[in-house]
Parts: sequence; structure tokens; C-alpha cells
Amino acid sequence: MQIIRDIAHLREKSFPHVAAAIGTFDGVHVGHQRIIRTVVGRARERGGTGAAFTFVNHPLEVLQPERAPKLITPYPIKERLLRSLGVDLLVALPFTAGLAEMEAEAFVREILWERLRIEFLCLGFDFRFGKGRQGTPDLLKKMAKALGFEVEILPPVTVDGTVVKSTIIRDLLQQGKMGEAARYLTRPYATLGEIVPGAGRGRGLGFATANLVPPRDLLIPDGVYAGRAYVDGGGYGAAINVGVAPTFGTEGRRVEVHLLDVQEDRAPGPGQAVLVTFWERIRDEVRFASPEALQAQVARDIQGVREILSQPARASADWTLLGTGSCATLNVTKD
Repeated sequence: MQIIRDIAHLREKSFPHVAAAIGTFDGVHVGHQRIIRTVVGRARERGGTGAAFTFVNHPLEVLQPERAPKLITPYPIKERLLRSLGVDLLVALPFTAGLAEMEAEAFVREILWERLRIEFLCLGFDFRFGKGRQGTPDLLKKMAKALGFEVEILPPVTVDGTVVKSTIIRDLLQQGKMGEAARYLTRPYATLGEIVPGAGRGRGLGFATANLVPPRDLLIPDGVYAGRAYVDGGGYGAAINVGVAPTFGTEGRRVEVHLLDVQEDRAPGPGQAVLVTFWERIRDEVRFASPEALQAQVARDIQGVREILSQPARASADWTLLGTGSCATLNVTKD
């Protein structure tokens, strides 16, 4: 997959028979996947280029910062997901004030038509673009006829009668309903972080952890989770604690990942990138009367994690779009 991060670079290269999708694609959920697969399928039919035009940040961060939502999928993971869906060309731009002021017609003509040279354009039923959200299906159909490209507006995608939208998935994640959110995503919720030095308390209790600074967009509530972690090319079952470690009076939220069946001398160290998937929320984070009480509960949590991870249906669904799930090629975005 070729990646272009600057509009100006579109003038420098030519791509054959471009079929393109346009959208924010936050979550790359089942609806987004249908759009991307439609575009890739059309490109393959014509021996052309399947392209996705998206943004690194959420447009509301520029348009209405006070209403900007937390992202479901960090950009490095979104990039990997789009690659796994067969995208040949990814145009991933920062959404800026300049883009926000660009008229919809100018965006289509100057960028999609003159620079990208699209032959086919696909987007979701509710996506709007351009200044004042003037980029509607009717406008696109009118411009497609005038300029000579095809356009397809896909209808809503539903799961058990519910229209799949990023807002619904975001709400489910904020409630800790991991299984329900995963049905719309077709995979577990995931985040990416870098290991930082910890206090070593987990090791002292017999459960060493890799400690991550929570990303700004982490959507899930504090608590204990079952999941998997991918680091240095390997995937491991994981018991994950998100919170402030109240038993020890620790200040500051963090993500503590205990890798199952990993020898301490082979555990990843500070500076390594870790991709974490969250399968199920087991319990709230609580304050225990003593480290010994916490130790006993963690042992029970780990047993619960093993039982959850042993379920074949869950295992087959984990990270289906990312293959092995290795994060070796993913870069942690610094806030």
C-alpha cells in the first residue's frame, strides 16, 4: 500500500483507474469495511487502484473542538486495517482549517478529479464533506455526470436491525460493553502504547506487568479486562488493568498488561510498542485492604482471563483484519 500524506504529492504521481472511498473511517467498522471492499472490488475488476481518502485526525477537532470525540481507532491501527482490506493507495491528510474552508465542489474537482483522477467514488449514506457540509450525494451525482466519473452511495449497514455508526460503538465502549462493540467492529477494541518504567509492584506480587501510559483517546472505563497483547512480533494472552492502582494510592491513570505464560527475563521492556486488544471487561477496579488480598484477586482474574481466551469463537474473531497482529511496523503517536 502506498501512502500519501500531502495533497501536493498527488500531482507528482499517476495511478491507473482509481476507484476511491472517502471518509473519516473512525473505527473501520463493518459499514466502513463494506465501502472499502466495494472500492477494492471495483479496482480489481478494472486492473486499477483501490484508494482510500481519509484524515489522520477527526474533523471536529478543527470544526468544533469542544465536541470532538475520542477516536475509536488510533491512526496507526486504522492504517493497518485499511491495508488489510486491500487498499492500494491511502491518502491520509491532517484535517486543517484550510480543508474546512474548501467548498465541496472545489474539493471534488481540484483534488479528487484533477489530482487523484478518480473514475469511481464510493461513500456512506451519511457522510458529508466540504465547507458547511455541502458535499451531499445529490451534489456528487451531479458532478459525476458532468466530469465523467461514477459515484455510489451505499445504504446503511445494520447488525440485528441496528444501523452501525461510530457514535454507537463509542458509547458501547465507554460503558465497557466490549462484546457488543466488537460485533460492530468485527474485532475487539484495541489501542497502542509504549512501555514505560513502572514501580515493580506487580513483579513483587508475582504478576509482572508491562506499563503503558494510556493514550489520550482511550475510550474504555477503568477496570480489569481479558485480552491479548502484541509486542515484538508475538501475540500473548493478557490480563489488563486500566486505572490508578488505588490499593497503593498511585496517582495517574495507566494501563498495566500482564502477559500470560511469559518468563520475566523474556518480557518486553521500556520503549517497546504494544498493541492491546480488549475482549471482555471482568470487573471494576477496586481498592483492596492489603497487597495480599489484591494478589489473591489477581490470581482469580488471571484464571478468568484464561477461560475467556479459551473460547474458540472469540479466538477466531481476534484481530481478523490484522493477520498476526504484530505491531512491529506500527508507530506510537505521541500526544
